[in-house]
Amino acid sequence: MRISILFENNEYNVSATGKETILELIQKSDAEIIAPCGGMRKCGKCLVRVENTMQEMSREEERLLGARNLESGYRLACFLHPEDGMTVEIPLQSARNKILTGSNLEMDSFWPAVGIKKIKTEIPHLDRQVSDLGNILENSGMKIDKNNLPLLKKLTEAISSSMNTPTLISYYDTIKGIEYKDNGSFYGIAVDIGTTTVAVYLYNLENGQFTGVVSELNDQKQYGADVISRINYASTEANGLETLNRVIIRQLNELTGKLCSEHGIKKEDIYMAALVGNTTMMHLLMGLDPVNIGKLPFIPVSTEMHDFPAAELGLEINKFGHALCLPSVSAYIGADIIAGLLACRLHERDEISLLVDIGTNGEMVLGSVDRMISCSTAAGPAFEGANIRFGTGGVSGAIDSVGISGGELVFTTIDNVEPVGICGSGIVDAVAVLLDNDIIDETGRFYDEDEIDGGNILGGRIFSFEGLKSFRLTEHICITQKDIREIQNAKAALAAGISTLIKKYHIKTSDVAKIYLAGGFGNYINVDSAMRIGLLPDLPRDKVIASGNTAGAGASMCLLSQKYIDLAEILKRRVEYVELTTDPGFTNEYIDNMIF
Repeated sequence: MRISILFENNEYNVSATGKETILELIQKSDAEIIAPCGGMRKCGKCLVRVENTMQEMSREEERLLGARNLESGYRLACFLHPEDGMTVEIPLQSARNKILTGSNLEMDSFWPAVGIKKIKTEIPHLDRQVSDLGNILENSGMKIDKNNLPLLKKLTEAISSSMNTPTLISYYDTIKGIEYKDNGSFYGIAVDIGTTTVAVYLYNLENGQFTGVVSELNDQKQYGADVISRINYASTEANGLETLNRVIIRQLNELTGKLCSEHGIKKEDIYMAALVGNTTMMHLLMGLDPVNIGKLPFIPVSTEMHDFPAAELGLEINKFGHALCLPSVSAYIGADIIAGLLACRLHERDEISLLVDIGTNGEMVLGSVDRMISCSTAAGPAFEGANIRFGTGGVSGAIDSVGISGGELVFTTIDNVEPVGICGSGIVDAVAVLLDNDIIDETGRFYDEDEIDGGNILGGRIFSFEGLKSFRLTEHICITQKDIREIQNAKAALAAGISTLIKKYHIKTSDVAKIYLAGGFGNYINVDSAMRIGLLPDLPRDKVIASGNTAGAGASMCLLSQKYIDLAEILKRRVEYVELTTDPGFTNEYIDNMIF
């Protein structure tokens, strides 16, 4: 049988056996859909509209959809199975996402590892016979891999076609390619592959000038919102690893093409890509099996720095282009954290500082010029809107702040449009408001009606939703008791990680001079609310610095200077890793931090 999938004005005709779910068929096509739970029928986010179906809706699907989505005619792709002639429409859910790409990039070195150099070779004659290879080496002052047979085969053609003025492409002063025509442009890209988002930055490598950036939600999102979901997909589905690798490579090529179109250059003008991501994302990028990252004792295939011909990764840049994959520390302290350390310069600071990247995992590094220790906590995707009943990412219409003004509940939404859900920063604010106004207690429990003061301005917003005590934000959006528990577990994991590192460093919380918040959630979060719910240590407000996309900044630094590539290698060796699952004190810290 065949079904039609409509997505972004494109129609995909897909063959089906009838045993797959609609979600699985979408995942195998070129269409995209948001599915944070990876098809486990838990999140209620894989919304579709269907025509020509006789399938009845189960009570569980109805519950997950909620009244508003039911009124809009949505179904859930993970519950539906194909029927011959069925048409499935995927609503546009991701085009307007607010993705953080900015950072505080500070550079004190411009020395790209990749270079292009036009040289003048001698014209051969009988009195001085020198090989083409010898001619290039003598006149370039560079080295060459004498065992690079494909390159050797091109030397004579390049010299003769360029009339003895070939252009050499080098990496760390080793010749990697040779061209016989002038290329007017010399660019590179820095790439941050997050679990949730992908950002590609374009730089002019002749002068270090930032040119532009593009970003999107990670197309792997339809295979799960977190790394564990994607590891499971890679290891349990037929060709799962190949699918996830193909999806991210295709997306990087599309984003690179978009950048080139916007700035009037060609992909052939890009000679280097510096790439970072967490350890799982780096494995999926390189096509390495991540299965052991997801189970004890959490051993990756590699945490080393790797540099490849870009074509070997499938990146569509110059045919002699180079791809640099920054190193990781462990299975859950990835290249994005190494890049973040470069950007925040913890390794240079005399005072002890803390770098925190809050995502589906909470990665953190505490240290100074003397010592750096790190850990990762399984916070889960609650702060990114997943596992929250009306949670969403940072999309247009997401409630991103909540407060009290003039005795009334107030909120803002991204782009100041009608609310469609609530994102991480809004959820943290909302929990802080509920605590401050005696709607929930320090254990996270909603107060009963007879426990709430009659003059409480928010008391009338408590109601029962799907059998759970809940707090109404708008007519269609609420925070449930289960949502509170999700946030409670996530914040406890993060706070426990921070307190464990502080104790292992043998310092007091007040000894931490600065907290650098990395990533989108850290940049947009209300620090006072984060401290109120116990997500961050209670320190003077001016000690907390929203640092933007430090992963993208660190990748850019490595693109622009060999100094930072070499330093990334050093940091990998210097950062100590604390495995919290075997740490005897972490469980107690976690329990203590469950209290708001």
